[in-house]
Amino acid sequence: MTPYPASASRYVGQTIDNGALRIESILGAGSFGTVYRAVDTRTAPRSCLVPPPRAHLHREFHEGRYAFYVYDLCAGDLHSVIRKVAFFREDELIKRVFVQIIDALEYCHSRGVYHRDLKPENILVSAQSGDIDVFVADFGLATTSKMTASSCGTPCFMSPESLVPRHEPYSTVHGDIWALGCILAEMIGSVRPWSLASPEDDDYSDYLMDRAVLFDILPVSHSAYLLLRKIFSTKPECRPSLAAIRAEVLALDTFFLTKAEAAECGWADRLEKQMLRKMRACGAGAVAPATRRSSETFSSSGSFETCSLGSSSGSCYSNGSSSSAFDSSSAESSELPATPPAPVVNIIRTMDKTSHVVLAPRVAAPHSV
Repeated sequence: MTPYPASASRYVGQTIDNGALRIESILGAGSFGTVYRAVDTRTAPRSCLVPPPRAHLHREFHEGRYAFYVYDLCAGDLHSVIRKVAFFREDELIKRVFVQIIDALEYCHSRGVYHRDLKPENILVSAQSGDIDVFVADFGLATTSKMTASSCGTPCFMSPESLVPRHEPYSTVHGDIWALGCILAEMIGSVRPWSLASPEDDDYSDYLMDRAVLFDILPVSHSAYLLLRKIFSTKPECRPSLAAIRAEVLALDTFFLTKAEAAECGWADRLEKQMLRKMRACGAGAVAPATRRSSETFSSSGSFETCSLGSSSGSCYSNGSSSSAFDSSSAESSELPATPPAPVVNIIRTMDKTSHVVLAPRVAAPHSV
């Protein structure tokens, strides 16, 4: 069980907001706050349906040193859905989900807010509307500056210009766009193409020498490869805008290799069975193999964020296998189940909880809002 700070755990089982909310458990904790699962003691559990990509803030209040924000409870995060191989060969589903992420990010950027820590774990999912809705969350590292000199975020989603030692100020807009490309790659292949966008990383170094190495890592179509290549430009100013990415995503016929493309790239026959078997064998959430090392970056609070990189000692995935999903040594020998992966809406519904609110306390000055 994940250990949480005593200051966070002491609220579990307690009521707050004059007894209106009962805290049942901790959903997660980070450097900037704790997220709890809670129930409204005054009413029966209910759902509050709001248009994506906005999560509905019910209210905010203060108790002692903490500020609490009450939101609807989502089923889980995009990382959990990806690990169930829910997006394999689901082109329309990828479009619906990814366009929602783009629209949410566009909404933030249009109001001068830049996320700086986009990743599947920070994208919440819900199926309350009968379809999959996604919500961008965790703005603990967000900034209102278009340019920044600080290196912060999750290493395997950070842009190369943010990882250069003693770097010049870089664009937070283009940093968010780089992270979008990493998310799209992961939705397509259930793997993260590299551990660190730095020449020190073997996989990223291979990409710098030959962009077509993406075909060796991901089951990606030629059209999707071209889009990812644009997003992963080493020149930030050459990356496409959010509007351009949105238009190109909607225009794609498929994100996945066709049989003809698979043959051209040297992929084996019976592509779908082999891919599904290998993705399941690695837990549907691995990074490609990388040289063992530890990457340290500064968060906006000045503290270090450390992520152990590499195939045997750990990965930037908290729960995934650390070997490549398409490494032949990771393939299962057993046959696939007769039934395909469950529809994503059903997957998310099984993740749903009965309560409808979560709260995020944060240390706040008396006058904070």
